[in-house]
Amino acid sequence: MHSRTFVLSVTFSLLSFTLNQQVLAEKSDRATRSFRPIIPIRQSVSPDEDQAIARTVKLTIPTTPAPSSALFPEGSVPEVNLPPEPASSDEADSPGDQNPSEDSSLKEIDPDAPTLAKLREEAHRLADRGLTYRFGADDPASGGLDCSGAMQYLLSKIGVEDVPRTSYDQYYWLKRKKLLDDVFGKSASSKMLKKLTPGDLIFWGGTWKSGHRVSHVMLYLGYDPSADKHYIFGARGKSSKGMLGNGVDIFELDPDRGRLIAHGKIPGLQY
Repeated sequence: MHSRTFVLSVTFSLLSFTLNQQVLAEKSDRATRSFRPIIPIRQSVSPDEDQAIARTVKLTIPTTPAPSSALFPEGSVPEVNLPPEPASSDEADSPGDQNPSEDSSLKEIDPDAPTLAKLREEAHRLADRGLTYRFGADDPASGGLDCSGAMQYLLSKIGVEDVPRTSYDQYYWLKRKKLLDDVFGKSASSKMLKKLTPGDLIFWGGTWKSGHRVSHVMLYLGYDPSADKHYIFGARGKSSKGMLGNGVDIFELDPDRGRLIAHGKIPGLQY
């Protein structure tokens, strides 16, 4: 019994020794094993071709053709006088070609229409009549006019229709016609001077206790660059005298004088 046990013990010891030897041999083999270096894959495309493939080209195609002025700047293309195209037989027999002056498409100009030239001419004529400022007057025969009376008389004289009597009604007259530009508040004067054109009515407020936002109106005549001055026409207070020494006269515009409210075009006037 003891000898059998001894034999088994020796056999187990030999087996353990053999296994340990195999493990040590594998560790030694892994420590000394050499690995093949990784070789990068060669590119099948040359660098130039690779860049050409990776490049992105963006094109913008206009939806409409560019205007001729953009394609051919002014003066870059000489003018060419081309002969007129021959008229067809139908066109040659048409009455319009025989007498172009009778072309119905031509718009006739009304000689009686109110124009800016007539407005200026009549304003100068009124300024030369020696009229004074007279509150509530709207007829020069009385010897004077007030501010809105002068505007109503002047505009009606040249053919502008339905001119209201008072300055605030004239203000709302332009406002209803969508011809008014409100410029009251900070920098009102500079805003107005950038937009003013001859023939505009200019409105102020607070010149007297009228009970309305607008209390005074005058007509802008234009700008004299040689004198660097703006000029207006109308009636201005008993103590104010214009260029001709009258109360209804042509005055120099002082943009900073008074509380400026708005300016606007005259309805029906041909500028």
